[in-house]
Amino acid sequence: MEEKTLKKGERYYKAGKVLWVVKQGDTLLSKVLGTYLYYVELNLSTGENRCTCPLGGDCKHVAATLKAYENGFYFEALEKHAELYPEAVAMEMLASVPELALDVTLKELRFAMSTDESGSEVARLFRRALKLVGITKRAEALHVLEEVLDEYRHIFSDYELSLKLEDELRELEAGL
Repeated sequence: MEEKTLKKGERYYKAGKVLWVVKQGDTLLSKVLGTYLYYVELNLSTGENRCTCPLGGDCKHVAATLKAYENGFYFEALEKHAELYPEAVAMEMLASVPELALDVTLKELRFAMSTDESGSEVARLFRRALKLVGITKRAEALHVLEEVLDEYRHIFSDYELSLKLEDELRELEAGL
């Protein structure tokens, strides 16, 4: 991989764009925020890699995944199905670390606000974030949810779902 690509990948990693990395054997599987969400596969033994970005591999998303791994930001997967369902494995691992799960969910939520044309993914992630705030009691995360909800109401002003999400947020705030 070119030095320029490795440097871009390092910037992506430092900017928190690598949401998760799952290591199964010699393979890394990851989810990286870019223009869109991209999924990466990287064989540590051979260096062979693939990405769902337009380049298809040898890209900043692969480099960011490698940098995350080198910095210890990964989950070791023992399950054989990790290659088929790496996100399920990552979510299971994140469930055991709710603070990290909340951080990842808030990153995805902010990203989804700029890409989700239907509002469905934003609502799903918003509700996951509500549950995680309830578990972690991290009241400081509520300001992010307020910002997302304001933007959601602005974009999807005719959605009844906006009102339901607001009610769910107010209920959580009252319980903290």
